[in-house]
Amino acid sequence: MNEETDIQRLLKAAGPRERVPPDVIAAAREELRGEWRRIVAERRAGRRRATAFAIAAGVAAVAVGSWMVARQASEPGAAVGTVVVAQDDVRLRGGWLAGWDRAVAGSPVSAGDTIETGPAGRAGMSLPGGVSARLDGGTRIRLASGERIVIERGTLYVDAGAALGRESALRVDTPTGVVRHLGTQYEVRVEGDAVRLRIREGRVELQSRSGALEQASAGEQLMIAANGDVTRSHAPRYGASWGWVESVAPAIDVDGRPLAEFLAWAARELGAEVTYMSEATREEAESVVVHGSIEGLTPRQALDTVLATTTLEGSFDDGELRISGGMPE
Repeated sequence: MNEETDIQRLLKAAGPRERVPPDVIAAAREELRGEWRRIVAERRAGRRRATAFAIAAGVAAVAVGSWMVARQASEPGAAVGTVVVAQDDVRLRGGWLAGWDRAVAGSPVSAGDTIETGPAGRAGMSLPGGVSARLDGGTRIRLASGERIVIERGTLYVDAGAALGRESALRVDTPTGVVRHLGTQYEVRVEGDAVRLRIREGRVELQSRSGALEQASAGEQLMIAANGDVTRSHAPRYGASWGWVESVAPAIDVDGRPLAEFLAWAARELGAEVTYMSEATREEAESVVVHGSIEGLTPRQALDTVLATTTLEGSFDDGELRISGGMPE
């Protein structure tokens, strides 16, 4: 009699079902394994009738236990974030037994929720502490809490704000380890059993499943293999490969803000730094006040739109947003 085979047969008895979280499966298998060992011991002692009852009771206990776990997992947790951008196919699910609901801008995200994007879908969320989390197409994450994201597949971008050096409690669990950061922008991409980590700003720390620590700074890329091996290389902070991030950037309220503040925001979203070509240009950018709204525009579109209402001009060159022009002195 094969113990593992019989356990698997019992687990499959209910037929095809939605994918169950690994921790629930492990708990159910352990319960069945213990019950099966007890049953075998009783059978050897000749108590066949008691054994039959034990089988039924054991299966029922696991079923009830799994149902209770599933019910707890399906119950809505505290709201920890909000969807701010939802493009094409974006779905939310509260617990692994719950159905999928379409996510739109303004949808609350609770602890325990799973958010998923279709092949052409993209999403942006606001999380505690001013953190922006963005999902590319074909991505699935679970928001375990406001301070913990589990990425199952696809690509996740995290922007923890411009205050570099500010500690953050946020952690991102990946198949190869846990990512933590200090006020930064970075991208995590799950590629099969491996993970690619690109740092756009600040620095991050990766703790592998074995406990080993790796640190990386802006402009670096880490490829972490399933066995924990790490390959380090250079990664540009700007360019077409970051375009998807820009497309789901949350808009800011620019009405009444100095132009210089808007330029700093737009440049950071594009992976660039602002360079003023003269002190007079800088002074004008600091004195001009922006009016209106950039809602619905990407950072690049917003930059072109806002600069068109001023006497200043902007151009990109090797990671710099160069601002020139202005009123003649």
